[in-house]
Amino acid sequence: MSDWLRSQANLDWRSAGLPDFDQWDRALVSIATMMMYAQAPMALMLGSAGVLLANESAQHLFTRSAGSCNAQSVLDVMPQHVALFSSALNRAMQGESSSLREHPFHVQVEGELHRQWLHLDFTPVVGADGRPLAALCIPCDVTGLVQRVHHLADSEQRLRYALEGSGLVGTWTVDLATQISKADANVARMYGLPEDDCQKGIAVSRFHASIHPEDRERVATAILQSVQTRKAYRCLYRVAGPAGQIRWVVSSGNPGREEDGEVTQFLGVVVEVTEQMETASALAASRFHFETLTEALPQIVWSCNETGQHDYFSRRWSEFTGINPQDADEHTWKALVFPEHWNRVWTTWQNALHTGGAYDIDYRFRHFSGEYRWLRVMALPIRDEDGKIVRWFGTSTDIHEAYKATEERERLAQELERIAAEDQLTGVLTRRAFFAQSDKVIQAAQAAPGSRSHLSLLMLDIDHFKAVNDTYGHAVGDMVLAASAGQIQAAVRIPDLVGRLGGEEFAVLLPGCSRNEAIKVAERIRSFVQAHRIELDGGGSISATVSIGVATTVRKTGAIHHLLTCADKALYAAKAEGRNRVCIFEGDRKHAVVRR
Repeated sequence: MSDWLRSQANLDWRSAGLPDFDQWDRALVSIATMMMYAQAPMALMLGSAGVLLANESAQHLFTRSAGSCNAQSVLDVMPQHVALFSSALNRAMQGESSSLREHPFHVQVEGELHRQWLHLDFTPVVGADGRPLAALCIPCDVTGLVQRVHHLADSEQRLRYALEGSGLVGTWTVDLATQISKADANVARMYGLPEDDCQKGIAVSRFHASIHPEDRERVATAILQSVQTRKAYRCLYRVAGPAGQIRWVVSSGNPGREEDGEVTQFLGVVVEVTEQMETASALAASRFHFETLTEALPQIVWSCNETGQHDYFSRRWSEFTGINPQDADEHTWKALVFPEHWNRVWTTWQNALHTGGAYDIDYRFRHFSGEYRWLRVMALPIRDEDGKIVRWFGTSTDIHEAYKATEERERLAQELERIAAEDQLTGVLTRRAFFAQSDKVIQAAQAAPGSRSHLSLLMLDIDHFKAVNDTYGHAVGDMVLAASAGQIQAAVRIPDLVGRLGGEEFAVLLPGCSRNEAIKVAERIRSFVQAHRIELDGGGSISATVSIGVATTVRKTGAIHHLLTCADKALYAAKAEGRNRVCIFEGDRKHAVVRR
């Protein structure tokens, strides 16, 4: 018999209402012997009073001391948990097992209650006669696990509140010509800069100076590439505050372009992800904690070795893909990525492995339902004391619904823009949209090196339109307007712009169209309109005719107003000549050539 077991046998068990140790049932002695060698906490609660026989690990867990609680009732040793142990004892003495998970457990230490969390398993111990003699309690301290899970949950909740509250954590703009940036209060706080200065506009160099020295070159390169490629910019990096505190941020932006395609500014957002990045690093420090805590996260959590070979997926992987992690390999990854995204995904991942930079990308990934859903995938390298990458830790977050909402907002914005630009009756451009788009076309032509191409404009007026309204009513007048606009659109070329300037008056801009070509287009419009019959609801039909003025120029500055003035004079001449004809403006002559 070992010293520990001998010391327990010598305790005064009779005073506790039990027989001497050498008279105990063989089952109790066997468990006591097992407890002697066990490293894990174990405790016997004997009889209905629950007299304790606990090994040193269990005694320390229950009372924070050793040798102070055996041969006493558990109800006396831990009065704050009488209800818990009474229930477990009653069930055990009836032959039933019970267990509790992550149960809050208070221990008296020097007069103060200390809180911890335990897994508790209670198993009845049955004697030779088949009657329950005791309950075997096996406690497991999971305090560290619970605290980390709570910390993760709190961090995630705070992030969710921040994002849901505003949609964007911080916004910024940069004027590339002046190198002046404006930002809101959240960005100012993250970069440790004065809020008023950021809102009024400060030099980009001041923001750049706040970026961690190890990340500055990478951020500058990412911005330069975005300007050169005219593609969206996104970068994960660290910001160093005035007091030396480090914040992790994700900065995203889109280059703003003028009509000629030149990038003149950046518009973007900054999201602080310090807690997520710190949590990611902490998870990688302990494999046990890593595997336990990641199961509590809503994202797919994964890790790779230093060469990029995946060696861990959290349970969310199987829930999302329907594939067991043991059955997944690098070919599986390629098979699940949306085919059109694979090259971009692979190139970005290889670049991260090569440079040791953060991996941050959005792409579509196949769900077990067969749908390709958008994921936000982020990963960081874990380095040893020498700075060598030893692991990669990453998360994949399902952001599909957010992407769908963004696409719907963009679709709605495009539809609103279309509605604002389109005349609802005729389907051609409104007056405002016609002038705006004409200016863009002319500016593009002006920017072309050595451009001397012609620019023509037609002014059209439906002949005797007031008589149509007076004779048939405004409903038929609307039919004439819509039908005539349809014939105009059918007669012009794809790049030509057609707009309704007001009432029965239309204009057509013909970029790159010479005088003779413009005459042909005008004649085609005139003949299309005249030949088209408009069926009336009460039977019968009518047709319309148009008078057209044509003007052509090679000048670009102020061209639209110059052409409108000239084409309007030619239109007036066409009406004066008897209508249903085409007149061309030529210099100061009132009207020159008339074409039918």
